Amino acid sequence: MSAAFAALILLVGSSALAGSAASKTTISGSGSTIQVAGIGYLDARAFFTRFGLKAAWIERGQSMRLQSSVARIEIEDDKRDVNVNGLRVLMGEPAVERDGTLYISRIDAEKLFLPLLSPSSVASPAPPALRVIAIDAGHGGQDTGTQNKAFKLDEKTFTLDVAMRLRALLVQQGYKVIMTRTDDRFVELPRRAEIANKAGADLFISIHFNAVAGSPTVRGSETYVMTPQYQRSTSSPKRDASDNVRNPGNLNDPWNALLGYHMHNQVIDSLRGEDRGFKRARFAVLRLVNSPAVLIEAGYLSNNDEARRIATPAYRAALAEALAQGVRAYGLAITTTKTR
Repeated sequence: MSAAFAALILLVGSSALAGSAASKTTISGSGSTIQVAGIGYLDARAFFTRFGLKAAWIERGQSMRLQSSVARIEIEDDKRDVNVNGLRVLMGEPAVERDGTLYISRIDAEKLFLPLLSPSSVASPAPPALRVIAIDAGHGGQDTGTQNKAFKLDEKTFTLDVAMRLRALLVQQGYKVIMTRTDDRFVELPRRAEIANKAGADLFISIHFNAVAGSPTVRGSETYVMTPQYQRSTSSPKRDASDNVRNPGNLNDPWNALLGYHMHNQVIDSLRGEDRGFKRARFAVLRLVNSPAVLIEAGYLSNNDEARRIATPAYRAALAEALAQGVRAYGLAITTTKTR
């Protein structure tokens, strides 16, 4: 078990860290609140203090460190990027500094940081079960996904390989596993979510590999969960009407955050690649599935060095094991929550 993994287990399992917040109350607490462009913000120092983190300016009026014995969070004014226990996490809204106080959005406090710091404080929805897991191997059939044409590598081949490896690991752990595909066939995106929903899946894992045209040096892994209602996705430069729509994937916003963080932690720790961030998106499978869901982009086929690694069975076995470890960590977190 890595040091980061051990710290995270303590992070979600320590009642001392949660303190008085474990009574499932609202998140407002003490401290000032403000409105910026119609978005509600609250005092970051006051919010994190409720969970045993002590605040100190890294650069006064610009960046702040919130720290306890098991958690370390760094936030910067006008940035969505946050460092959480050494991982890159993207908030829905940038932090804001006003008159010497650093603020985070109320939605980020409620649907990102609260489930990470004290999942037992999440008032709704109740912690989900974890018995049936749906694994989604991205692309398939005529949809090759991303490619490395020089090496004749197709994303669809590797997503299926990892999915099958992960299925074996999760079955060994005692889970019932549902697959959206088990061979080289095309499955429409809504159908993938439908398969999971009809099976009563408690968790949905979609496996992918990335590529970017014209940027062969880009590399690393990123993790996506459903964008909370009223927030823009990580890649969206501005708001639009779709941000206000409540989709089925939003039913589990807090648990999506908890799941995504654990999965991202394990993938980055195991693959030792570049951390491209824990992000939010309204991808179809995340938007339409009823259970907590995560989509993993586990490397860039457009980067020749990373493509060579992805093409090795050892890399794909390590990725499958990382995903299984992420499921274990998430399962422990929600089990701890249910026993309080």
